[in-house]
Parts: sequence; C-alpha cells; structure tokens
Amino acid sequence: MAYCPKCAHSLKIWNIKAECPYCGVNIPNYNWEERLDEDARNAEVAWAKFRVFTGNFKSALFGNKLRIVRFIFTFVPLIALILPLADYSVNLPFVSASGNMSLLDFTLNTLLNLNWGSLIKLVSSNILGTEFLMLFLSILLLYLAVVCGVLNFVFVLLRASKLKAGFNMTMCISSALCFAVSAVLFTVCVSGIGNTTVNVLSGSLQYGIFVGVGLFTVNIILNTIVNKGFKKQRLQQTN
Repeated sequence: MAYCPKCAHSLKIWNIKAECPYCGVNIPNYNWEERLDEDARNAEVAWAKFRVFTGNFKSALFGNKLRIVRFIFTFVPLIALILPLADYSVNLPFVSASGNMSLLDFTLNTLLNLNWGSLIKLVSSNILGTEFLMLFLSILLLYLAVVCGVLNFVFVLLRASKLKAGFNMTMCISSALCFAVSAVLFTVCVSGIGNTTVNVLSGSLQYGIFVGVGLFTVNIILNTIVNKGFKKQRLQQTN
C-alpha cells in the first residue's frame, strides 16, 4: 500500500493522479533533491561494499605468495585420485585378480559393476563379516576424503570475500583423517583375513594413500598460517 510522502495519508488504488488528493503535493517531485542525495549516498555505499568485496576476494586468493601457494595446493591433493592406493590379490571361486588400484580405477572398473547383494552377504557373514565391513568403510572414507577436498575448494572461493579460512582447515583435517583411518582399516582388514584359512583377499598399502595424507596435511598448515593473516587483515579493516 502506498502513502503520501508529505502527509502520510494512505493512497487508494484509484488515486492515479500525480497530486495527493489530501494535501495536493506533487508526489513524484516531492523533496526530490533530498531523495536524489540519498540515492547518491546509497550508490556510494554500494560501490564501497563492492570494492571491499572484490578487494578481499583478490587478496584472499592472490594477495601474496603464500596465499597463491595455498590456492594452488587446494587442487593438488586430488592427484591422489589417480595414484595407486593399494595392491590386491583376490582369490574367489571363478574370480581371480591382482594388481594396483587407484580410487579412479576402483570407481570406473569395480564400483559401477559391483554386485551389491554379494557385498551385503559378505559383510553379514559370520566368518569374515567384520573384515569386509572394515574394507567397505575404508573405501567409503576415501570417497568422503574426496568430497571434503572438493568442499575445501568451494569454500576457498565462498569465504574469500570474508577473509576466513576456518572451514577450509576443517575440511582439510577431515580429508587427512579419512585417508589415515582408511589406511588403518584396510591394513586391519587384510591382516584379519590373512589370519584365517579363507585366503580370499590379500594386499598392502601403496604410496598414494600416504601422498593423500601428506598433501592434505600441507593444506592444513597453509590454511592455518593464512587464516592468521586473515584475522590481522580483518582487524585492520575495522580500525
């Protein structure tokens, strides 16, 4: 509902004239100089906020050499997708396979063709159920590490204008922990199967898993240092 800017009377839908029917003031031209000044001030404020936004964004990503290295290393850990994470040897009736496996290989060649019904039976088995559950969780943690790595990149961009990196530290810590715990679960799984007479799976960790942990640890360190710089920069902007 519209109101007259001078007398504040409510205007009805049929009041289509430029003049207020109560006080007679020309509504479009009323106090136009002050409104023009207000529009100018609002435009200046909006432009100033935009300059702060773009300035912070550039500074967060490319403000100095350390921040540039941090931005580059946001992508580097994803190289763990193509590195061999483990070697394996499978010995099942009518199935025999061995080799090195990266997460990308597993996704393209195994996960899409996996018999989920058989996997559920293996996990619920009384003999090797615990070991295969560990294997399943180990693989799941690797995918979770990748998801956290992607979120790290997304929030590097989303939080750049705010000069914050706390969420990036959390994501990198999560990815490093997921890789480390995945390695432990895989080792315990293979060891448990090896201690039985049912030698259906054997294997060992490869360097890819350690590279993943190492690269995300580097990201943790970089984000921690950069976040301290962000705090100082935000403090300077408020003073």
